[in-house]
Amino acid sequence: MILGTIQYPSRYSGLGEGVRLGLQYMAEHDLFSIPLGKYQIDGENVRFEVFEIETAESDKKLFEAHKNHIDIHITLEGEEWFGYAPVKDMKDAKEYNAEKDTALYNGEGVYLQAPKGQFILFMPEDAHKPGVYFHQQGRVKKIVLKVKI
Repeated sequence: MILGTIQYPSRYSGLGEGVRLGLQYMAEHDLFSIPLGKYQIDGENVRFEVFEIETAESDKKLFEAHKNHIDIHITLEGEEWFGYAPVKDMKDAKEYNAEKDTALYNGEGVYLQAPKGQFILFMPEDAHKPGVYFHQQGRVKKIVLKVKI
């Protein structure tokens, strides 16, 4: 898991060309003006979605992880917390779904936020629980950037 700043995409180029391309795109565009929807930067290799969610209490959500993608979350509006824990410390809740590239888990983790202008990057070994609130439930506008490994 990496908490980083969008304004410096070249600092993360060691994580691969896809991460560099995705973060460079994010740094060069006004993220707040991109309409809701799905977009491709490099076909299916680097893509993102802008969407809105309603946050939920931590105990109402499961952790997730992906085998074939790096997830990069950017909160644009609202308050969103993220749970994090190593996958090896989790208990399976639902089997891996290859079509969605998602496995769901139960377990304990730590929670953090990414301030505006920053991102949270989750590798395949990072179980994460996005869309959590602790203070007040609310609507969140966000981007999830998917980078194929």
